[in-house]
Amino acid sequence: MNAHLQPAQTAATIALLALTLASAASHADTPPTNDGHRYVSVGGQADNQKDQQVLSTLSLPMGQQAWVLAGVGESRSQAAGGRKPGIVTGGAGAACHAMQLTVNASHRADGSKYRQTDVGSSLDWRHDGNVVGFDMTHRNSRGSGTVAVANGQGGSTNIPALARLSGNGVGVHGTLQATEHASVYGAVAHNHYRSTTQQSDPAAPGALLGLDPALARALLGGASVVNRDEAAFDHSAMAGASYRWDKVAVSGEYTTGQVHDSGGAMRSVELKATVDVAPGWSVAPGVGRGSSNLGGNATFASLSATYGW
Repeated sequence: MNAHLQPAQTAATIALLALTLASAASHADTPPTNDGHRYVSVGGQADNQKDQQVLSTLSLPMGQQAWVLAGVGESRSQAAGGRKPGIVTGGAGAACHAMQLTVNASHRADGSKYRQTDVGSSLDWRHDGNVVGFDMTHRNSRGSGTVAVANGQGGSTNIPALARLSGNGVGVHGTLQATEHASVYGAVAHNHYRSTTQQSDPAAPGALLGLDPALARALLGGASVVNRDEAAFDHSAMAGASYRWDKVAVSGEYTTGQVHDSGGAMRSVELKATVDVAPGWSVAPGVGRGSSNLGGNATFASLSATYGW
């Protein structure tokens, strides 16, 4: 499935980008549609189990309808054995009066121990604050470590092990502008992942190939609500609502997802505020509660600051 979907996804993204730019060119006399995409942002979140993630992002407009962005950061997951991958992100977008197309990519790496690459694209239709969008994603990840196996002498021996995961996903999202100040939003996604595991015994002539869900979870799982972007969800959903005054917006949202390889459910609820503290400056504090089968229950907090000019 992956071999057929990935080229199709790339071709569809290129075609949609061309369509968006063509539509933008036909409305060249309207104000720029990339207003608000010149900014720098720094944010982080952490929970009471020492899981954390920080990310800095720079976005710059290109012409009148497009923009590019790039980011760097780091994540840490205690349930994954203290895994600390560095994060690099990049993306681009283009918008016209009623359509917006974005493409993005991210790469996480903790040496040779853990690597994950995600590529995605979204196409939105917008009208009077209402949005309907379609998403496509692709993921490749690998984790390596050691696993204890019986040595036939009443003990165990640690041997090298490797787990791989790859697959594609589709989803839809939307926003309904209920009143001048209030909106509700949501998203659902379904992913088709395939994972494999490999154990290499130096005393054996070959490697043991197959699928061991417990081993795959040990090498690739362990993500918490704080760094949920490292979790591989078979399906997920999110619902939220927001209310905005002149300089303050408050939002609350609920997320849930079923983790691949029988990893159980991951759920969270979060309350966040965005405050315009000075011209061009805004801060967004948040607090929430989450749960996962591997990480248990955790309380987390987040804080970000953004400057736009």
